[in-house]
Amino acid sequence: MQIDINGKVIVVTGAAQGIGRTLALGLATEGARVGVLARERHRAQLVVDEIGQIPDAPPALPLEADVGEETAVMEAAAEVDQTWGRVDALINNAAWMPPRQPIIEMELSLLERVWRSNVVGCFLTTKHFAPLMIRSGGGRIVYVSSAAGVQAGPGMAPYGGTKAAVNILANVAHQELANDGIRTVALAPGLTFTPGMHDVVSDEYIDRVAAHYPGGRVGQPEDLVGLTAFLCSDAANYLSGSVIYVRPPINA
Repeated sequence: MQIDINGKVIVVTGAAQGIGRTLALGLATEGARVGVLARERHRAQLVVDEIGQIPDAPPALPLEADVGEETAVMEAAAEVDQTWGRVDALINNAAWMPPRQPIIEMELSLLERVWRSNVVGCFLTTKHFAPLMIRSGGGRIVYVSSAAGVQAGPGMAPYGGTKAAVNILANVAHQELANDGIRTVALAPGLTFTPGMHDVVSDEYIDRVAAHYPGGRVGQPEDLVGLTAFLCSDAANYLSGSVIYVRPPINA
């Protein structure tokens, strides 16, 4: 079966940089109509402009929303509905990885910020984009999780905890929405090189993790494009409720 996402409407959250930007560009290259969702519309527009330079890529749509704010998510979903009248896939990528910090030294405000960005955001986008999928007969929701959701090191309680919650959310959403034609998957990369990641981990840590991976390198955002395109396609119609590990959890 051919992996075909040509013409599908795919919304990518956290799409201004890093994994989200790369997925938006990669999916557009494969013919998807991409909703580029970011906290600030002008940053989403920059990615839309990049998509506009890709030969034969359909026009993309800049969207503005803090995914942790329900009104903003509702408005973004309404804008997609008004523009395209449907949603075929949602890539829940928006997240924040804070600097490592021991539990006994952590401020509650940091934990609350990570939870709102990484978990509440996924919950709200699911809540407000899934009805558009149901109306059109179904769709795909890909939750960008992390190997840290299974095994996280010291100082990573907030990030690892939220990614574990995302894994459960993906499974519960599968149980609730499968009969409506929606398939859900949590996609769990290992350490992936992005500007946000490099802000919070040292080069020494990156090298140590890379040494545990076959090939001796950490992931790049481009490594996730092909798998994500498959998950958004009809070829993945039976795959749902699962966590897919791009690289296995390690303790480095």
